[in-house]
Amino acid sequence: MSASIDSSTLPAPRSGMRLAYLHRAAEPAGDLAARLTRLALEVERAGFDFLLFDDEPKAGGPVPAARLDPFTAASFVATRTRHLGLAVTADAAYYEPFNLARLTASLDHITHGRAALNLTLDPARSAAANFGVRHRAAPEDGQRHAEEFLHIVRSLWDSWEDDAFIRDKETGRFVDGTKIHAIAHRGEHFQVQGPLNVARPPQGQLPLVHVERSAATREWAATEADVVIVAEPDEAGARSARAALRLGAADGGRDADALAVLARVVPLVGTSPSEAADLHARWAPLLPAGIVAAGTAGEVADRLHGWVEQGVADGYAVLPAPVAGQWPRFAEAVLPELARRGAIGPAPGVGATLRERLGLARPANRHAAAPTLSGQTT
Repeated sequence: MSASIDSSTLPAPRSGMRLAYLHRAAEPAGDLAARLTRLALEVERAGFDFLLFDDEPKAGGPVPAARLDPFTAASFVATRTRHLGLAVTADAAYYEPFNLARLTASLDHITHGRAALNLTLDPARSAAANFGVRHRAAPEDGQRHAEEFLHIVRSLWDSWEDDAFIRDKETGRFVDGTKIHAIAHRGEHFQVQGPLNVARPPQGQLPLVHVERSAATREWAATEADVVIVAEPDEAGARSARAALRLGAADGGRDADALAVLARVVPLVGTSPSEAADLHARWAPLLPAGIVAAGTAGEVADRLHGWVEQGVADGYAVLPAPVAGQWPRFAEAVLPELARRGAIGPAPGVGATLRERLGLARPANRHAAAPTLSGQTT
């Protein structure tokens, strides 16, 4: 379960629909750094809440997909952007909780609180041969494995209290050891002592994003995630998924309104209705999973705005079609139209954390009243 929330006032999120840019592939052609920088700046200017570096570690098939490591890409983009959230993908099957907690906490410090974690799970171990873990059997209960993994990561994020660093030059005391906590976890799948060797992240706990690979992880996501991206092919499927996730959140004792459900959408924007129809006829059968929203800029804006108003989704994870000119048309025509209608509110100023942008309070430290590491100040 998620950490408790402190009594501070819930930050005001950006009003309107949530927006994520789903970054899938990065072909190593040309100046990759320049292209990634340009994309990140365009996504930031367009008003997206976060850029998500999706990833799948398997490299099978006759033509494996070429993808940048998400942590490397996010760290690079962090130096080029000012307020764009950056979500990294990690599969619990191929990370150790301590390593992932350290990587993500470090990223949150580097970005000044703009990082998020997209935690996925490969129950079939389809990429095990790439990681030297072929001997590991897939857990019989993938949800239980993911719950334990995430519990450890969150406990490690909290292993340093916010005021553990004293830095008192007069007394020579640097750290208060009473505010550093071992987690001493002994569980079904993992044994982790702790504490983490990185200070508590600026956000306290990074927002947890979950990109669905299938509906099998929906029950877990409903109880743990802050943002869930569903890959339903149509409006009815997205509506049903959102309803199921909200029900699962409520059954798990959460406020359903604290969970944002984003529908994966692939926009096809035409300069005229006839061009939009031609684009849909040609490209829709070839596009990846998600809702294909085809039409003129005004028509696409109508659909996206209407679906949020009707409770189909709380926003969208945009996966631009691999068609020349489509991303600029969406960013320069559809998004301004949505903003004009008030469907997208102004983004928070520079310095806002991603949790604040999403309207999530900073959680209280779960170890604040727990036994300490050393009980001493050094």
